[in-house]
Amino acid sequence: MKVVRPVTVSWASRIVHLILLIVTSAFFIALARYLPLKLAGTIQMGSGDTLDVLVLPGMNARGISRVFASSGLTDRPDELSRWFTREGIDRSIRPGLYRIRKGTPWEIARQMAVAEPEVSGITLYPGETYEVLLARLGETFESALGRDDLFPEKLRPFLPPVPGSRIAFLIPETYSVTPSDGAVSELVRAASALWMKRVGERILGPGADGDTLLERAIVASLVEKEAKHHNERPIISGVIRNRSEAGMKLQIDATVVYAWSLRGVDLKRVLYRDLEIDSPFNTYRYAGLPPAPICTPSEESWLASIEPEDVPFLYYVAMPDGTHIFSRTFSEHSEAVRRSRNAFGSVSQ
Repeated sequence: MKVVRPVTVSWASRIVHLILLIVTSAFFIALARYLPLKLAGTIQMGSGDTLDVLVLPGMNARGISRVFASSGLTDRPDELSRWFTREGIDRSIRPGLYRIRKGTPWEIARQMAVAEPEVSGITLYPGETYEVLLARLGETFESALGRDDLFPEKLRPFLPPVPGSRIAFLIPETYSVTPSDGAVSELVRAASALWMKRVGERILGPGADGDTLLERAIVASLVEKEAKHHNERPIISGVIRNRSEAGMKLQIDATVVYAWSLRGVDLKRVLYRDLEIDSPFNTYRYAGLPPAPICTPSEESWLASIEPEDVPFLYYVAMPDGTHIFSRTFSEHSEAVRRSRNAFGSVSQ
Protein backbone atom coordinates (compact mmCIF):
# COMPACT_ATOMS: atom_id res chain seq x y z
CA MET A 1 0.00 0.00 0.00
CA LYS A 2 1.38 3.39 -1.08
CA VAL A 3 1.54 5.99 1.61
CA VAL A 4 0.77 9.59 0.56
CA ARG A 5 2.90 11.96 2.50
CA PRO A 6 1.59 15.46 3.26
CA VAL A 7 3.17 18.22 1.21
CA THR A 8 5.13 20.54 3.36
CA VAL A 9 5.48 24.19 2.44
CA SER A 10 8.72 25.82 3.32
CA TRP A 11 8.88 29.06 5.19
CA ALA A 12 10.48 30.64 2.15
CA SER A 13 7.54 29.71 -0.03
CA ARG A 14 5.12 31.10 2.53
CA ILE A 15 6.99 34.37 2.63
CA VAL A 16 6.98 34.56 -1.16
CA HIS A 17 3.24 33.89 -1.27
CA LEU A 18 2.65 36.52 1.40
CA ILE A 19 4.69 39.08 -0.50
CA LEU A 20 2.76 38.30 -3.70
CA LEU A 21 -0.51 38.70 -1.82
CA ILE A 22 0.55 42.05 -0.38
CA VAL A 23 1.77 43.33 -3.77
CA THR A 24 -1.40 42.17 -5.51
CA SER A 25 -3.61 43.78 -2.87
CA ALA A 26 -1.65 47.01 -3.08
CA PHE A 27 -2.01 46.98 -6.85
CA PHE A 28 -5.76 46.60 -6.76
CA ILE A 29 -6.11 49.23 -4.03
CA ALA A 30 -4.07 51.66 -6.09
CA LEU A 31 -6.08 50.76 -9.17
CA ALA A 32 -9.33 51.36 -7.31
CA ARG A 33 -8.07 54.79 -6.37
CA TYR A 34 -6.50 55.62 -9.73
CA LEU A 35 -9.28 54.64 -12.08
CA PRO A 36 -11.92 56.99 -10.63
CA LEU A 37 -9.37 59.82 -10.76
CA LYS A 38 -8.53 58.96 -14.36
CA LEU A 39 -12.18 58.75 -15.29
CA ALA A 40 -12.81 62.13 -13.65
CA GLY A 41 -10.48 63.61 -16.22
CA THR A 42 -12.15 61.96 -19.21
CA ILE A 43 -15.83 61.78 -18.21
CA GLN A 44 -17.81 64.91 -17.45
CA MET A 45 -18.53 65.00 -13.75
CA GLY A 46 -21.48 66.94 -12.36
CA SER A 47 -24.17 68.77 -14.30
CA GLY A 48 -25.08 72.27 -15.36
CA ASP A 49 -22.82 75.26 -15.96
CA THR A 50 -19.40 75.54 -14.39
CA LEU A 51 -18.88 77.97 -11.52
CA ASP A 52 -15.71 79.88 -10.67
CA VAL A 53 -14.59 79.36 -7.08
CA LEU A 54 -11.55 80.98 -5.50
CA VAL A 55 -9.44 78.83 -3.16
CA LEU A 56 -7.19 80.95 -0.97
CA PRO A 57 -3.90 79.89 0.61
CA GLY A 58 -4.19 78.06 3.92
CA MET A 59 -7.69 76.69 3.32
CA ASN A 60 -8.27 73.17 4.63
CA ALA A 61 -10.84 70.62 3.48
CA ARG A 62 -13.55 72.04 5.72
CA GLY A 63 -12.91 75.63 4.63
CA ILE A 64 -12.91 74.75 0.93
CA SER A 65 -16.11 72.76 1.34
CA ARG A 66 -17.85 75.72 2.97
CA VAL A 67 -16.78 78.02 0.13
CA PHE A 68 -18.10 75.49 -2.39
CA ALA A 69 -21.40 75.29 -0.51
CA SER A 70 -21.83 79.07 -0.36
CA SER A 71 -21.12 79.23 -4.09
CA GLY A 72 -24.00 76.83 -4.79
CA LEU A 73 -21.88 73.87 -5.89
CA THR A 74 -23.15 71.59 -3.12
CA ASP A 75 -25.59 71.58 -0.23
CA ARG A 76 -23.60 68.91 1.63
CA PRO A 77 -20.34 70.56 2.67
CA ASP A 78 -19.60 68.11 5.50
CA GLU A 79 -19.82 65.15 3.13
CA LEU A 80 -17.65 66.96 0.60
CA SER A 81 -15.07 67.65 3.30
CA ARG A 82 -14.96 63.94 4.17
CA TRP A 83 -14.37 63.03 0.53
CA PHE A 84 -11.51 65.55 0.32
CA THR A 85 -9.90 64.10 3.43
CA ARG A 86 -10.55 60.46 2.55
CA GLU A 87 -8.86 60.77 -0.82
CA GLY A 88 -6.07 63.04 0.41
CA ILE A 89 -7.20 65.72 -2.02
CA ASP A 90 -7.13 68.45 0.62
CA ARG A 91 -3.35 68.09 0.90
CA SER A 92 -2.81 68.61 -2.83
CA ILE A 93 -5.18 71.49 -3.59
CA ARG A 94 -3.30 74.60 -4.66
CA PRO A 95 -4.60 78.16 -4.26
CA GLY A 96 -6.22 79.67 -7.31
CA LEU A 97 -9.40 79.92 -9.32
CA TYR A 98 -11.18 76.63 -10.08
CA ARG A 99 -13.95 76.02 -12.60
CA ILE A 100 -16.13 73.24 -11.18
CA ARG A 101 -19.48 71.79 -12.22
CA LYS A 102 -22.22 71.43 -9.67
CA GLY A 103 -22.72 67.83 -8.61
CA THR A 104 -22.65 65.34 -5.78
CA PRO A 105 -19.88 65.65 -3.18
CA TRP A 106 -18.16 62.65 -4.77
CA GLU A 107 -18.30 64.25 -8.25
CA ILE A 108 -16.96 67.55 -6.97
CA ALA A 109 -14.12 65.81 -5.13
CA ARG A 110 -13.21 63.88 -8.27
CA GLN A 111 -13.16 67.08 -10.31
CA MET A 112 -10.88 68.72 -7.78
CA ALA A 113 -8.57 65.69 -7.83
CA VAL A 114 -7.58 66.43 -11.43
CA ALA A 115 -8.36 70.16 -11.65
CA GLU A 116 -5.64 72.71 -12.23
CA PRO A 117 -6.12 76.20 -10.79
CA GLU A 118 -6.54 78.99 -13.29
CA VAL A 119 -4.42 81.79 -11.96
CA SER A 120 -4.91 83.91 -15.06
CA GLY A 121 -8.00 85.69 -13.86
CA ILE A 122 -11.33 86.10 -12.12
CA THR A 123 -14.37 86.99 -14.19
CA LEU A 124 -17.11 89.40 -13.14
CA TYR A 125 -20.25 88.76 -15.17
CA PRO A 126 -22.82 91.43 -16.11
CA GLY A 127 -26.02 91.06 -14.10
CA GLU A 128 -24.55 89.25 -11.08
CA THR A 129 -26.12 90.24 -7.77
CA TYR A 130 -24.11 91.19 -4.72
CA GLU A 131 -25.29 88.05 -2.95
CA VAL A 132 -24.06 85.81 -5.79
CA LEU A 133 -20.70 87.58 -5.89
CA LEU A 134 -20.33 87.28 -2.13
CA ALA A 135 -21.00 83.55 -2.30
CA ARG A 136 -18.60 83.08 -5.19
CA LEU A 137 -15.71 85.22 -3.97
CA GLY A 138 -16.08 84.86 -0.21
CA GLU A 139 -16.34 87.24 2.72
CA THR A 140 -13.13 88.99 1.69
CA PHE A 141 -15.13 90.50 -1.19
CA GLU A 142 -17.31 92.44 1.24
CA SER A 143 -14.23 93.66 3.10
CA ALA A 144 -12.57 94.75 -0.13
CA LEU A 145 -15.66 96.67 -1.25
CA GLY A 146 -15.60 98.54 2.05
CA ARG A 147 -12.07 99.81 1.49
CA ASP A 148 -12.12 103.25 -0.12
CA ASP A 149 -8.41 103.02 -0.94
CA LEU A 150 -9.06 100.25 -3.49
CA PHE A 151 -11.18 102.61 -5.60
CA PRO A 152 -9.86 105.42 -7.82
CA GLU A 153 -9.15 108.57 -5.81
CA LYS A 154 -11.49 110.65 -7.95
CA LEU A 155 -14.38 108.27 -7.21
CA ARG A 156 -13.87 107.96 -3.43
CA PRO A 157 -15.84 111.10 -2.37
CA PHE A 158 -18.91 109.78 -4.22
CA LEU A 159 -18.86 106.15 -3.11
CA PRO A 160 -22.05 104.92 -1.39
CA PRO A 161 -21.39 103.90 2.23
CA VAL A 162 -22.97 100.45 1.86
CA PRO A 163 -20.42 97.97 0.38
CA GLY A 164 -23.09 96.08 -1.55
CA SER A 165 -23.98 99.18 -3.57
CA ARG A 166 -20.39 99.53 -4.75
CA ILE A 167 -20.62 96.54 -7.09
CA ALA A 168 -22.06 98.93 -9.68
CA PHE A 169 -18.65 100.61 -9.91
CA LEU A 170 -16.90 97.42 -11.06
CA ILE A 171 -16.84 96.81 -14.80
CA PRO A 172 -17.63 93.16 -15.64
CA GLU A 173 -14.51 91.69 -17.26
CA THR A 174 -11.86 89.03 -16.63
CA TYR A 175 -9.06 90.31 -14.41
CA SER A 176 -5.61 88.86 -13.79
CA VAL A 177 -4.97 88.38 -10.09
CA THR A 178 -2.41 86.69 -7.88
CA PRO A 179 -3.73 83.56 -6.11
CA SER A 180 -3.26 84.90 -2.62
CA ASP A 181 -5.13 86.52 0.25
CA GLY A 182 -5.03 89.77 -1.73
CA ALA A 183 -6.62 88.36 -4.89
CA VAL A 184 -10.06 89.87 -4.27
CA SER A 185 -8.55 93.23 -3.35
CA GLU A 186 -6.64 93.17 -6.65
CA LEU A 187 -9.92 92.42 -8.40
CA VAL A 188 -11.77 95.37 -6.83
CA ARG A 189 -8.87 97.72 -7.57
CA ALA A 190 -8.62 96.68 -11.22
CA ALA A 191 -12.37 96.54 -11.89
CA SER A 192 -13.04 99.96 -10.35
CA ALA A 193 -10.10 101.46 -12.25
CA LEU A 194 -11.60 100.20 -15.50
CA TRP A 195 -14.99 101.65 -14.51
CA MET A 196 -13.28 104.99 -13.93
CA LYS A 197 -11.63 104.86 -17.34
CA ARG A 198 -14.70 103.81 -19.32
CA VAL A 199 -17.52 105.47 -17.38
CA GLY A 200 -16.34 107.67 -14.53
CA GLU A 201 -14.35 110.07 -16.67
CA ARG A 202 -17.58 110.92 -18.49
CA ILE A 203 -19.62 111.87 -15.44
CA LEU A 204 -17.37 112.78 -12.49
CA GLY A 205 -16.82 116.33 -13.58
CA PRO A 206 -17.66 119.61 -11.84
CA GLY A 207 -21.02 119.50 -10.08
CA ALA A 208 -21.04 115.73 -9.62
CA ASP A 209 -22.60 114.43 -6.41
CA GLY A 210 -22.94 111.06 -4.73
CA ASP A 211 -26.75 110.92 -4.76
CA THR A 212 -26.98 111.47 -8.51
CA LEU A 213 -24.21 108.97 -9.14
CA LEU A 214 -25.96 106.31 -7.07
CA GLU A 215 -29.24 106.94 -8.93
CA ARG A 216 -27.46 106.42 -12.25
CA ALA A 217 -25.89 103.23 -10.89
CA ILE A 218 -29.30 101.92 -9.86
CA VAL A 219 -30.83 102.75 -13.27
CA ALA A 220 -27.88 101.06 -14.98
CA SER A 221 -28.52 97.90 -12.94
CA LEU A 222 -32.22 97.95 -13.87
CA VAL A 223 -31.37 98.34 -17.55
CA GLU A 224 -28.90 95.45 -17.29
CA LYS A 225 -31.56 93.10 -15.98
CA GLU A 226 -34.34 94.26 -18.29
CA ALA A 227 -32.57 94.59 -21.64
CA LYS A 228 -31.57 91.49 -23.57
CA HIS A 229 -30.55 93.39 -26.71
CA HIS A 230 -27.98 96.19 -26.71
CA ASN A 231 -29.98 98.50 -28.95
CA GLU A 232 -32.88 98.54 -26.45
CA ARG A 233 -30.82 99.64 -23.44
CA PRO A 234 -31.07 103.42 -24.12
CA ILE A 235 -34.79 103.04 -24.87
CA ILE A 236 -35.52 101.24 -21.60
CA SER A 237 -33.46 103.86 -19.78
CA GLY A 238 -35.60 106.50 -21.46
CA VAL A 239 -38.80 104.78 -20.31
CA ILE A 240 -37.50 104.68 -16.73
CA ARG A 241 -36.76 108.40 -16.90
CA ASN A 242 -40.17 109.18 -18.39
CA ARG A 243 -42.05 107.24 -15.72
CA SER A 244 -39.98 108.84 -12.95
CA GLU A 245 -40.66 112.33 -14.26
CA ALA A 246 -44.37 111.50 -14.58
CA GLY A 247 -44.51 110.33 -10.95
CA MET A 248 -45.43 106.79 -11.98
CA LYS A 249 -44.27 103.65 -10.23
CA LEU A 250 -41.55 101.99 -12.28
CA GLN A 251 -43.17 98.52 -12.10
CA ILE A 252 -40.03 96.68 -13.21
CA ASP A 253 -40.21 92.90 -12.98
CA ALA A 254 -36.47 92.55 -12.34
CA THR A 255 -36.85 94.34 -9.00
CA VAL A 256 -39.51 91.85 -7.93
CA VAL A 257 -37.26 88.94 -8.91
CA TYR A 258 -34.44 90.46 -6.86
CA ALA A 259 -36.72 91.09 -3.88
CA TRP A 260 -37.73 87.43 -3.85
CA SER A 261 -34.12 86.27 -4.29
CA LEU A 262 -33.25 88.02 -1.02
CA ARG A 263 -35.70 85.59 0.60
CA GLY A 264 -34.18 82.58 -1.11
CA VAL A 265 -36.81 82.25 -3.85
CA ASP A 266 -35.67 81.97 -7.46
CA LEU A 267 -38.46 83.31 -9.66
CA LYS A 268 -38.45 82.14 -13.27
CA ARG A 269 -41.49 84.19 -14.21
CA VAL A 270 -43.24 86.99 -12.33
CA LEU A 271 -46.92 86.31 -11.61
CA TYR A 272 -49.51 88.67 -10.16
CA ARG A 273 -49.23 87.10 -6.72
CA ASP A 274 -45.48 87.76 -6.71
CA LEU A 275 -46.07 91.51 -6.95
CA GLU A 276 -47.35 91.66 -3.36
CA ILE A 277 -43.97 91.08 -1.72
CA ASP A 278 -43.28 93.80 0.84
CA SER A 279 -39.77 94.91 -0.04
CA PRO A 280 -38.22 98.32 -0.78
CA PHE A 281 -36.96 96.74 -4.00
CA ASN A 282 -40.51 96.04 -5.21
CA THR A 283 -41.13 98.87 -7.68
CA TYR A 284 -44.72 97.72 -8.16
CA ARG A 285 -45.43 98.51 -4.53
CA TYR A 286 -43.13 101.46 -3.84
CA ALA A 287 -42.60 104.54 -5.99
CA GLY A 288 -39.19 105.71 -7.11
CA LEU A 289 -35.97 103.81 -7.60
CA PRO A 290 -35.03 100.86 -5.38
CA PRO A 291 -32.56 101.71 -2.60
CA ALA A 292 -29.52 100.09 -4.22
CA PRO A 293 -28.28 98.57 -7.48
CA ILE A 294 -29.71 95.10 -8.03
CA CYS A 295 -26.72 93.78 -10.01
CA THR A 296 -23.41 94.65 -11.67
CA PRO A 297 -24.20 96.73 -14.78
CA SER A 298 -22.22 96.35 -17.98
CA GLU A 299 -20.53 99.32 -19.59
CA GLU A 300 -23.37 99.47 -22.15
CA SER A 301 -26.00 99.70 -19.41
CA TRP A 302 -24.04 102.42 -17.66
CA LEU A 303 -23.85 104.45 -20.87
CA ALA A 304 -27.59 103.97 -21.41
CA SER A 305 -28.20 105.25 -17.90
CA ILE A 306 -26.04 108.31 -18.54
CA GLU A 307 -27.61 109.05 -21.92
CA PRO A 308 -31.19 107.68 -22.04
CA GLU A 309 -32.84 107.88 -25.43
CA ASP A 310 -35.43 110.61 -25.87
CA VAL A 311 -38.51 108.46 -26.47
CA PRO A 312 -42.26 109.04 -25.98
CA PHE A 313 -42.84 105.66 -24.32
CA LEU A 314 -44.13 104.99 -20.81
CA TYR A 315 -44.57 101.21 -21.05
CA TYR A 316 -42.89 98.12 -22.43
CA VAL A 317 -43.52 94.38 -22.34
CA ALA A 318 -41.21 91.50 -23.21
CA MET A 319 -41.57 89.09 -26.13
CA PRO A 320 -40.25 85.50 -26.25
CA ASP A 321 -37.15 86.50 -28.24
CA GLY A 322 -36.10 89.00 -25.56
CA THR A 323 -37.18 92.11 -27.47
CA HIS A 324 -39.84 94.47 -26.12
CA ILE A 325 -42.95 96.20 -27.39
CA PHE A 326 -42.86 99.86 -26.34
CA SER A 327 -46.09 101.84 -25.90
CA ARG A 328 -47.10 105.44 -25.31
CA THR A 329 -50.49 104.92 -23.65
CA PHE A 330 -52.00 102.37 -21.29
CA SER A 331 -54.45 101.20 -23.96
CA GLU A 332 -51.57 100.55 -26.36
CA HIS A 333 -49.76 98.76 -23.58
CA SER A 334 -52.79 96.57 -22.84
CA GLU A 335 -52.84 95.44 -26.44
CA ALA A 336 -49.09 94.79 -26.31
CA VAL A 337 -49.55 92.69 -23.18
CA ARG A 338 -52.19 90.61 -24.96
CA ARG A 339 -49.80 90.04 -27.89
CA SER A 340 -47.02 89.11 -25.50
CA ARG A 341 -49.14 86.56 -23.65
CA ASN A 342 -50.26 84.98 -26.91
CA ALA A 343 -46.67 84.81 -28.12
CA PHE A 344 -45.44 83.20 -24.89
CA GLY A 345 -48.38 80.83 -24.97
CA SER A 346 -47.60 79.63 -28.47
CA VAL A 347 -43.93 79.16 -27.56
CA SER A 348 -44.79 77.01 -24.53
CA GLN A 349 -47.13 74.77 -26.52
